[in-house]
Amino acid sequence: ILNPTGYLSYLPLHSAWTPDTTKPNGRRYACDDIQFTYTPNALSLDAARTVANQTSAITLLAINEPKPINADDLPSSSAEAAKAISVFGKGNWKLLQQENATRTAVLEQLPQKNVVHFSCHGFADFGTPLNSGLLMANDEILSLRDLLDLRLQNLRLAVLSACETGIPGTKLPDEVISLPTGLLQAGAAGVVSSLWSVADLSTMVLLNHFYDLWRTEDLEPPEALSQAQVWLRDSDGPELAPYLQASNPEFAQKLEKADDQRPFAHPFYWAAFAYVGV
Repeated sequence: ILNPTGYLSYLPLHSAWTPDTTKPNGRRYACDDIQFTYTPNALSLDAARTVANQTSAITLLAINEPKPINADDLPSSSAEAAKAISVFGKGNWKLLQQENATRTAVLEQLPQKNVVHFSCHGFADFGTPLNSGLLMANDEILSLRDLLDLRLQNLRLAVLSACETGIPGTKLPDEVISLPTGLLQAGAAGVVSSLWSVADLSTMVLLNHFYDLWRTEDLEPPEALSQAQVWLRDSDGPELAPYLQASNPEFAQKLEKADDQRPFAHPFYWAAFAYVGV
């Protein structure tokens, strides 16, 4: 469990590496030997453990590509949201997508669910971190300030599948004020977030495999994320292709024929996401 301070908060410490010729990519990463989680402080970690011990991940709120917005499309968003929904039982999920994914609707539904999955655009406001947020329909911002005003008593996990959702502000980096820490302070037990502008396709594959490991193979969420990252990094075309059929069949067919290709081996594709909390 790492409590990074200062500018260490901006680094994916789990992807630190040393040379290793026995590995396919010539590197042994820290996450090959250690399962990392992050916490802003010991008090937050203790509170997160209490929530995790008292909360079951039964109900899901999924937010899929809010529109209209002044931003690029997310071609893999629907496949990602569909996967999240599929691992929860019938009647145990609520989907807010496109024009229905408004800031007001999300704030209303969020306290009622145990898990929330955001598949959308996000951004970090380095100078004023309370303005960092997620882009909802009609270009409304679901901000860190909004999240801090919530009282979330049963939120086991928040998955922030968007860009820059784990970056703290620069003026007081030792305070580690960010969307994940705001959600923990509001009452969440765990948060999956990103440290940079992530790629749409690889993010979908990573999180879809994460849900398989968590909900189907019964791994704990931090372990499921860590194993999903290693899998994405080391997988070749045939292993990745099934996850790409729904959103990018042409790329999937290309990968199936490239037996020794590891298209997502670079840390850019897998190391952005970190697990904060329990």
